[in-house]
Amino acid sequence: MPSWDNDPKGTMTAAVLTSVGAKPPSDCFNLNHSYPKPSLPGPEWVLVRVKAAGLNRAELRSRKGEKPGMPEFGIFQAEYHEDPPQILGEEFVGIVEGAGEKTGFKPGDRVAGWAYGGGKAHDGSYAQYTICHSRRCFRLPDTALAWDVLGGTCMSMWTAWGALFETARIASTSTVLVHGATSSVGLWAVLLAKEHGCTVFATTRQKEKIERLRQAGADYVLLEEELEGSLNEIVPDGVDCVLELLGPDTLLSVGLKHLKMHGIVVVVGILAGWGSGISPFLIPSTRKLSFFTSSGDEGLENLPRVMEDVVRKVEGGVYRKEVFVDKVFELREVGLAHRHMEENKAVGKVVMEIP
Repeated sequence: MPSWDNDPKGTMTAAVLTSVGAKPPSDCFNLNHSYPKPSLPGPEWVLVRVKAAGLNRAELRSRKGEKPGMPEFGIFQAEYHEDPPQILGEEFVGIVEGAGEKTGFKPGDRVAGWAYGGGKAHDGSYAQYTICHSRRCFRLPDTALAWDVLGGTCMSMWTAWGALFETARIASTSTVLVHGATSSVGLWAVLLAKEHGCTVFATTRQKEKIERLRQAGADYVLLEEELEGSLNEIVPDGVDCVLELLGPDTLLSVGLKHLKMHGIVVVVGILAGWGSGISPFLIPSTRKLSFFTSSGDEGLENLPRVMEDVVRKVEGGVYRKEVFVDKVFELREVGLAHRHMEENKAVGKVVMEIP
């Protein structure tokens, strides 16, 4: 028996997606207490005992049977599928239980992982154990922070940081518009940009979410229907940087429209769907359009330093859990967690604790 498998039965508890479609989320999942534990597929993989899993809207689309097409999972291309039964979940924090000889990890390491391909090319993080390629697994700083706090920090924070600092290269004097700011990435973008010294504009469609954005430090919180008039009045020449979290279909009407000359729009989310695309000839002259995804390799050499800095600021109260974590569910409540997100009640990260 492999050294990483301490369970003689080789089983675990998992929330298994058994069906998809337009039905109540709880009807799509089955809590299975004897699901086979994953094994390491190669020397570059790690097996992790999951302690908390962050939820993503892509997982809602998978649960509903929406298939946007094969993402570029690289090494996962041949194995890609989106058909039940499967275990969803792309991100997690936890403890390494087993590691291939080419990973640089060892049992007992506390890690965060972005398990791209989780729920599509292999079972994901809605379970007690998951596997992750070592390229997407990172050691956590030493900290006493609870697992749910770490689960609400890692992937969302890194996506926001990469968009702001790796791609947009914002300065402390920059004006930044976060379009779709109540998502987990959006809230982290507000927190990070404000801490950097920027003037931050944040948008929402719901009045009841305004206060959370103010708590995150946004200088101006704008309702979507009032965005154009309000923004033109405050910054008639536009902003330096727009983080677009709703998707391609709002690039012309919001992002590029409110961008000053030589400014940049960074697409980091598709909350409103994949959209129909945009012709490059419609991009206004002297404006720049880019994209950042945490599935890429850009800036990974900075991740340990950034994670250390952010964790210490969470410990010190600079970034507060009640701002960036929306709600914490148990694994058995996976259907409720999906429904909570689907009803657009979340402001920040929805996290599941794994027993």
